[in-house]
Amino acid sequence: MGFDVGVAAAVVRDNHVLLVQEARGPYEGRWGLPKGYVDPDESIEHAVLRELKEETGLNGVVEGFIGFRSTKTSENVGLFLCYSVTVQSDTLHIQEEEIQQAKFVSKEMFSQLEWISPTLRSFAEVAVSGQKLPIVDLSEESQRPYHVVFSDARTSLSKEVGA
Repeated sequence: MGFDVGVAAAVVRDNHVLLVQEARGPYEGRWGLPKGYVDPDESIEHAVLRELKEETGLNGVVEGFIGFRSTKTSENVGLFLCYSVTVQSDTLHIQEEEIQQAKFVSKEMFSQLEWISPTLRSFAEVAVSGQKLPIVDLSEESQRPYHVVFSDARTSLSKEVGA
């Protein structure tokens, strides 16, 4: 039994979310957020930014947490995490091997698209609504990548020991 960890980047500009259309594979022609797998030697946040760059040519900064999906198959446990990412440029350079096209899409257009999955559509809906949870970055104190997300949207740890 192993683990399968995937990530997606939700980039929103002017109430439009960046979507990519798959060029090949089982999801050819379907739409979703820029996404991919986490390599064994990288942090989850680094993987989000790497996948965004690989698929769209955009450099980003992780700004918040959108949601996650968990699943269990006969072979492994699967986790898929979606992060809110900001970018400085809208100039897209798609990776034509994997991606047919990429564009910013309004929520009103979502029903006209063939989606990779209802989960990716739901993540896109949450992102375009502006909702996200803050990420508490404890990397400096921990001397390694270390991030925490709280469902009550807090931005720091409790100060009391044992709290």
